Order: sequence, then structure tokens, then C-alpha cells
Amino acid sequence: MGEVSRRMRIDVTSDVLCPFCLLGVKQLTLALETYNANHPAAPINPDIRILPYQLNPALTLEPVSKKEMYAKKFGKERAESLAVGMRARMAAHGYTPNPDGMTSSSHLAQRLQMYTLAHSPKKQLAVYMDLLEAYHIRGIAPSDRPTLAQIAVKHGLFKTEDEVNQWLDGNDCDEEVRKGYLSAQRLGITGVPFFVFQGKYAASGAMGVEEFVGLLEEISKREGAEGMTPSPTSTAVTSNPGDSVKA
Repeated sequence: MGEVSRRMRIDVTSDVLCPFCLLGVKQLTLALETYNANHPAAPINPDIRILPYQLNPALTLEPVSKKEMYAKKFGKERAESLAVGMRARMAAHGYTPNPDGMTSSSHLAQRLQMYTLAHSPKKQLAVYMDLLEAYHIRGIAPSDRPTLAQIAVKHGLFKTEDEVNQWLDGNDCDEEVRKGYLSAQRLGITGVPFFVFQGKYAASGAMGVEEFVGLLEEISKREGAEGMTPSPTSTAVTSNPGDSVKA
């Protein structure tokens, strides 16, 4: 028998500002690779959508020191302890975070993500990963226009960086992103990353690759008889939450 690919809708509510979003999405993609290697005759063909979430509404588009912000929020000693723990988690996935970078509102990055979803949905995950790595690894604020322009042109969303800047000056996708923030609130999402599989199985946080593989196995069993098609039904949590950041 030939290969039978099964589609799976995976919605990821997230914010570029969240380090666990980088880890969680990375773990999910590795889990999908592992699952498909274990099931070559019936691999999952994921339809991943990145949906907006506003982790820190108080931030503006003006960049500020990430280290100073965390010291003010948690106190210097606890902020340093949290940074040490995050470096260890990042290192386990091959990342070296930049603790001295800048932070800002992620709204412009969220608009670019929404634009990608609307016009080039197959490119959205790659765009999102570049945005995450620019912020967490390179230390660049998510409102940095040159970086947003470079990423957009790199993925063929616009022909030139000038076109990207003109788009950023407008309000295209602004309303859709703000509706996304409200939708996340109505769903009761208080921490990210938040994953919804097939419209009805939910999980939160950076659970770990093995945990994601187990979740994919369980969902595949439950959906096997009905076929792997997205469902509009309400979500039902099927796994314990992993590490996440709450608003």
C-alpha cells in the first residue's frame, strides 16, 4: 500500500515575546518529524496556524532593555535566576538566548504574521520562527522595522523592504490582530504557547518532544475512525500543561 497522508489542523496562540513559544513550537515540529518517522505509511500533514496573543499590553513600539524590564518586574536576583534557567532550556534545543537584547510591543510582528497567514499561509511558520529567533537569539526588539522588512522580503511576502515599510505605516491586518487578542481572551487563554489540535484537543506550554509525540499518537487514535479533518467543536484539554508565560 502507498503512503496515506493525513491532514491535521494545529492552531498555536502565541506571542513573539514568549521564550516558551520558541521552545514549544520547536518541540512540536520535532515531534511531528518523530511521529512521521514512526508512521511512514500514514504521516501527519500539519496545517499550522499562528494566532495572535498580547502578552504585555503595557509595552509600546519604543524598544527598552529586556534585562532592565525583567529586573523591574521580578527583582534583580530573581530575574538573573530566571535567565539562568532559560539559558539551560534554550541550550537543550541548540539555542543561545541574548539576555542583553531589547524588547517592545510585538504588535507589528503580529500584523506581519497575520498578513502571512492571509496571503501565504504555508510560509507563516517559517516567518514566525525567524521572528522568534530575531528576538530571543539576536536580541532584536519585535518592533524593529529593518528586521521585519528583511524577514518579509526573505520569505517573498514583499518584493522590497521599502514596500514592507509602506505596509507597516498603514493599518492592514491591524483589526484582525486585535480581534485575535480578544478571541484568545474569550477562549480563556491566559498563558502561551497554547495549542489546539483539530479544533478540539488543547495543550499548553513547552511540554517536551516526547510529550508532544504522545499527544499526536493519542489524537491520531481518536480521530482515526472519523478522519483527520478540522472540527469546529469546543476544545477539550488532553494533556498536562508544560512551561508557558502568562499575561
